[in-house]
Amino acid sequence: MNAQPTELTGFRAMMKRFLAPKRAAMQAVGFLVGLALVAWVVKGAIDVAADPTRAGILESVRAAWNQRPWLVIGIALTTAVSLIIDGALFWMVLAPVRRLGFMEIQWLTFVTATSNFFPVRLGIPVRYAYALLANRLTFMQATAWFIAVTLVVLVSLGAVIAATAIIPVPGFGWAALVLVALAIGGFALQRLAHLPIITRRFGEWTRMLTTPSTYWTGTILRVVEVLLWIVRMWCAAEILELGLSFATVTVLGVAAIAVMLNPFGRIGFREATTVLVANWMAGGGIDVSHADGGFKQLALLESLGEMFTTIPLGLISLPLVISWYRMRRREPAVNQS
Repeated sequence: MNAQPTELTGFRAMMKRFLAPKRAAMQAVGFLVGLALVAWVVKGAIDVAADPTRAGILESVRAAWNQRPWLVIGIALTTAVSLIIDGALFWMVLAPVRRLGFMEIQWLTFVTATSNFFPVRLGIPVRYAYALLANRLTFMQATAWFIAVTLVVLVSLGAVIAATAIIPVPGFGWAALVLVALAIGGFALQRLAHLPIITRRFGEWTRMLTTPSTYWTGTILRVVEVLLWIVRMWCAAEILELGLSFATVTVLGVAAIAVMLNPFGRIGFREATTVLVANWMAGGGIDVSHADGGFKQLALLESLGEMFTTIPLGLISLPLVISWYRMRRREPAVNQS
């Protein structure tokens, strides 16, 4: 079935927005800066490996696999579960107004996560294209969906950052602070969604933010995902035997997931942030010129662990996404309200 004019109009509007010269230039510059940051991190990790008194990353991973294999498995497992939570969040936020296949969104999430490793971040453009052409959403509906997901993510991350700033180690007090922050965030989103300017523009689609079960389940799942990032960072630190405190690992995990919201790209910025924050937590301040090479190993191992888990999942999921797309295109178009 050929794309309908309204679908093509929305798709063209999306492509025009994401391929705008200024946006493309910003992404290209971000990618080049990211490559330079990665090169700096890799050089530091190689320098450590050249030191006869210290182990390299591969040597450390092999030793951990022989002695504590669950640490290596933990990096892959936390990454996979984190992606599943991402997919569940997209599906759940949309559920009050539109039901899509749960596994359809999961496979798409694996593919979009993989596409974020490209020089230009393609995760959101790919989601837009699929939502417009396969799920037959209008550009406004797809935008409302993604904004709602982003708001849930920001509230969850803000709650975790606020709690971690007060209590740097997850526990009962930390969890209580997170819940209080989520309650405040939920109230704020409710008020926002009921503003006349919002209801006039998005209509029933504001239910994505005003359905309590969706909000609370989504935000708590996102908090769990942050905890998974912390655990992945801890596994990497333990493999390298850096002896970091759990408070340090917690701050590193939260910082790593927060910096992923930057508009420049996936590559380089997270690794550099890990080195910067680890050096700061160790008392070295923001001057990373003499940062311990082990911090660069940590940044590289944690990032590579995510990459070597995400990309295979994305490649496996690609034919399944194509199958879902073809099935959706054969379905009759529904009336969009």
